[in-house]
Amino acid sequence: MPIETFLEIAGAASALLLLAGLSAGQLNGEWRIWPAPPAGSLKSFGVWTLFRTLNVVVLVLGIERFLTTLSGPALPLRVALAAVSAIAGIAYVNALWSLGRKATYCQASGLATGGIYRWTRNPQYATAIAAFATLGLAAAAWDATLLAAALVAVYAMMAIAEEPWLEARYGSDYLAYKAEVPRFFNFRHGVATLAAIAAKKEPSLVRGPESKR
Repeated sequence: MPIETFLEIAGAASALLLLAGLSAGQLNGEWRIWPAPPAGSLKSFGVWTLFRTLNVVVLVLGIERFLTTLSGPALPLRVALAAVSAIAGIAYVNALWSLGRKATYCQASGLATGGIYRWTRNPQYATAIAAFATLGLAAAAWDATLLAAALVAVYAMMAIAEEPWLEARYGSDYLAYKAEVPRFFNFRHGVATLAAIAAKKEPSLVRGPESKR
């Protein structure tokens, strides 16, 4: 079996099982697979295996498809998308580092609301979504693009599935934060920040010397 076919099958199976599990968890709490089940359990092993498999498959297939098709009139756009994907990937690592791996995966307390969390309630998910969405588009191949879309959906559903857990854990503090900052991208805060920067840079009117009569 060619390695590409193996990756496609592994990625598709992982995506379908994750999406089915996340959907089922929204219908019945007993079927919940996210936030992550207790470490060491069979369910935890299965969820993490599927999740990591899908991430690796999309990353490998996306990069391979991009590098092997560097031609055509859309190449400048694809290169730009690949650059955005790389930047978003770096931002993801930074967001992961700022909160910590355990807190990212719902294993530690502490509600973060400053820094990057003024821009999004879920910086890890938001940056991962941006990174994989643009990588899937840059790849311009049906398998990599479809699997990237499925992974984006997985990240989005994980963010939604976490919210009841966060509300139960942090109560009114989280509800107030939730009302102020969007789930993924705080465009309102971005516009306000840019407006404030523009206002500071606006040149003041200089009155010329009055003419003598």
